[in-house]
Amino acid sequence: MDQKENEVNEKELSASNDYSKYGIKDVPKFTKTTALGKTKTFAGLFPKEWLFVIVSIINITTAIGLTLYRMIVVVQSEDSDSPDFTFTLLLLINAVFCYFYVLHGVLRERVFELYAFMAAILVVTLYCLLEYFVFNPSRQTTVKLVRLILACLLAPPNIFLAFIVSKNFGYLEFRIVGASKELQRLYEQAAIFSCLLKFDLQATSSIVILALEDGTQVSTLETVSLAIGLPYSLMWCLLGWLTLRRELKYGAITFAVLGFIKPCYYVYKIVREYVKQQDPDVPTTDTIVYSIIAAVSIGLLVWAMLMIELWFVYKNFNKGLKSKVFTTRPVTNDVNETSGLLRTSRS
Repeated sequence: MDQKENEVNEKELSASNDYSKYGIKDVPKFTKTTALGKTKTFAGLFPKEWLFVIVSIINITTAIGLTLYRMIVVVQSEDSDSPDFTFTLLLLINAVFCYFYVLHGVLRERVFELYAFMAAILVVTLYCLLEYFVFNPSRQTTVKLVRLILACLLAPPNIFLAFIVSKNFGYLEFRIVGASKELQRLYEQAAIFSCLLKFDLQATSSIVILALEDGTQVSTLETVSLAIGLPYSLMWCLLGWLTLRRELKYGAITFAVLGFIKPCYYVYKIVREYVKQQDPDVPTTDTIVYSIIAAVSIGLLVWAMLMIELWFVYKNFNKGLKSKVFTTRPVTNDVNETSGLLRTSRS
């Protein structure tokens, strides 16, 4: 019965969107339904969103170009004692996440992913400043200076554009869950949890990459960390995503239990660095030590926020969000309820 109703609704919806009988053809679609859910199309982006996407892609691509050039120089010089290889690899991985935050954040109207993008820009800019003037002043190069100048010049307008764009979101959310205040709240909680999953994967990847403490040389223990840490983090985040999408209560419990491995590993990294600092026979690099402490601090903060958000998401299971967001059934908006979602309008 439900399947027949869905087919009827789909036919009615397609008929209501058919403007050919009025002589209007090639009407652009602002949204489309994919396997991951409803998303905006590029035709549905506002001019300010297009500006943000273009500026962000140019900035990220420029940073990747300079980073790749620096990585090639480090590899060719065979300077294995330098931590530059580690940081170039770290910047490349974070740049890939920034690409995702920009495109996915705009097309899916994920406010917190744009906030994560802004945080990533600030972290990279801060690193460029500290690495050039404080951590490693003896290795100042022209490429690092150019990278620092570009970061200081391009970061503020990019962050400003991201903030402006994030404040105009709401159109897609209304198309997905309608005007119901309760469903809006559930959807926003799910979006926060989804964003934290990606940010946690980014933080964990950064911590694991910092295992390359001596440039291109890796110990046996850190090789195991690289081989297990990244796949484990990816599978853990995938479990969280499936739990959220299918509202799996046992999946949420398993996700929470397995998640306690992460803070244990973070504490181990801090203790290990402290022990190495106390041993005069073990050479250490201040740049790596400070970066590990900063990365672990961010990782612990994101993990704690993710666990807290998991509790709210768990309580929201079986309240109607799954049928609204994760099915292809057309949504009939309840116009009798008031909503503050329609902050922007389409012409």
